[in-house]
Amino acid sequence: MIHLGEPAFFRAVYEDAFAKDAVLVEGVRSPITMRITRSYRWIAESRRLALVVQPPYPTQSASRAKIIHADLTGEEFERLWKGVPLLLKLLLYIGAPLYGSYQRWFGTRASLARGHSLEDLPSRKETLSWAPEYAAFDNAIRTARDKRLVEVMDAYLDEPVAEPRRLAIVYGASHMRAVIRELTKARRFHAVEGDWLMVFPLDNGDAEL
Repeated sequence: MIHLGEPAFFRAVYEDAFAKDAVLVEGVRSPITMRITRSYRWIAESRRLALVVQPPYPTQSASRAKIIHADLTGEEFERLWKGVPLLLKLLLYIGAPLYGSYQRWFGTRASLARGHSLEDLPSRKETLSWAPEYAAFDNAIRTARDKRLVEVMDAYLDEPVAEPRRLAIVYGASHMRAVIRELTKARRFHAVEGDWLMVFPLDNGDAEL
C-alpha cells in the first residue's frame, strides 16, 4: 500500500482486496502516529497535486471479506515508542510537517514518487544509511509491526479448512518484505501471477509510479 495516490488507485485496491475471503489491515490508533503521518494530510490539501490520502477501510458490514486487524494496538506501539531517542522524536515531529508543507506548496508528483521504489531485499543505500541509534525507531515503526503481521497471517493460514481461501493484505509497502520472506522461505510459496496498478501518473505524463 502507498498512503497517497489518486482515488482510482484506492478504489481498485479496495474493490479487489475486500472481495476476498479475508483481508489483513494495518492501523495503529495513537496520537503519535497522527503526528508522524500528518505530512500526508497536508500534501493532500494541495489542489495542484490532486491526490488523496488513503481512505478508511470499509466497515465489516459493507465488506464481503472478514476484516482482521493485524497491527499493534495503540498501547503496544506507545510502549515501544518510549524507547526511541528523544532527539530522533523531535526531528520527526518537526521534520514531518516541514516535509508536508514543502511538498504541498512546491512539490510535484515526480518529487513525491522519487525514492518510493522497493525491492524484495534492502538496497545498498538502505543498508549503508542504517545506524544503531535508529534501532528503537525501526523496531516501533517496522520490525515489531512486521512480526505481528506475520503472526496474524500465519494463524489465518494455519486454520484447518475444507476449501481453499483467498487472503488479501492491505499494508504499507515496506512491510511486504516480511510477508514475502515468510511465504517464500518458510512456507515455500511461489508467485504465479502479478498485476500492476498505477498509483498516479507523473507530471510529464510519460512515466508512472
